[in-house]
Amino acid sequence: MLLKEINRATFKQFGTPLRSLEPYEQWQQTLYEEDIRATSYLWHFNTEIVIAPISGVGLLYIRTEDSITQKFLLDQPILIRPNVQFAILPYDEVRLKYYIYSQSPKIITPTASTLTGTGFVPNVNVKTMYTILYQEKNKEFSFRGEKHVFWEFTYVNKGTMICSVDNVSYELKQGQMMFFAPHQFHEQRSDGKAPLSFLTVTFDGDIVHPESISNRVLTADDNCLHIIRSIIGEERENRLYSDDMIACEMTKLIITVVRNILTDSTSAKTPTTLKVSVDNKYIDTCMEVIHENITSPITLPWLAQQLNLSSSYLSSLFKQKVGRSISEYIRLVRLEKVKEMIREGRYTIAQISDMMGYCSPTYLSTEFKREYDMSPKEYAKMIE
Repeated sequence: MLLKEINRATFKQFGTPLRSLEPYEQWQQTLYEEDIRATSYLWHFNTEIVIAPISGVGLLYIRTEDSITQKFLLDQPILIRPNVQFAILPYDEVRLKYYIYSQSPKIITPTASTLTGTGFVPNVNVKTMYTILYQEKNKEFSFRGEKHVFWEFTYVNKGTMICSVDNVSYELKQGQMMFFAPHQFHEQRSDGKAPLSFLTVTFDGDIVHPESISNRVLTADDNCLHIIRSIIGEERENRLYSDDMIACEMTKLIITVVRNILTDSTSAKTPTTLKVSVDNKYIDTCMEVIHENITSPITLPWLAQQLNLSSSYLSSLFKQKVGRSISEYIRLVRLEKVKEMIREGRYTIAQISDMMGYCSPTYLSTEFKREYDMSPKEYAKMIE
């Protein structure tokens, strides 16, 4: 979290710096002297307030409406708007003295994260690793269930897992994952149709939004798959500081998952790179036709014929509304379909190349690597 200077531009969302305290001298004045280095509480007031430093240098933490914390250098009088949540701490070893001018009582709110004047305390931090197991089970696999005081993470690599969490049933298919919170009773079994391969990690630590990742089935996007692959690799190779690296990767995985949940980036039918908002019935239909026929040859004249439009008009309209050409869109959708087929594990790269209409596996590999910075074989190994 970078320390920002308070000025009219950087602080306009929360208040404004002041040149004079004279207009506020009739307000109630409270003197504060701080040498505490950390806090887990935020203040706010229902009316405007003024903060006036007297001695020392302060750090002003502001919590935005979307729960993002910003840090400012408090070295001048400022006015803060009503209901803005904030905390004030002395900078480093300096004792801080300041007045608050107010017209209403302060309201104190606990916060899940710890704010400190001496450095940054992570909101997400995996502190202790207990077990890391990659398991391959037959289709009769069944685990009677347990609960414990730490977190558990499960990622299904092959097959389908049925999970019961506090008597609620969830289905985890290939490429999906789930976090079990401390003290949650959970059972696991195969769906009985195919063998099951899955990764289990148990750990403890600080998670700022624990409720956002528990009690839900999550789909692993490319970023999550990279991290999971790294965890498996570190566990198998057992190199110097592998346990430390796995703890770092688990922290990174949790942050990535929370970001995905908050931005809803894994719930869309189309890939994130292709997500657009289109308010045009012709383009909506065009995109549907492309997705439905992606395993077949698709040409601009054929698409135009399906929509009863001219090729030139459709091409121009698509570029205007989607921001990329039809041929580029088809290329990306086809590559996403290739990734889906690789994840299914039913076909070789050569078979996928032939089924998707590429002139050769080499050309497919070139196109895949150009888009995803890895070859199809590397991608297949990453999700093994």
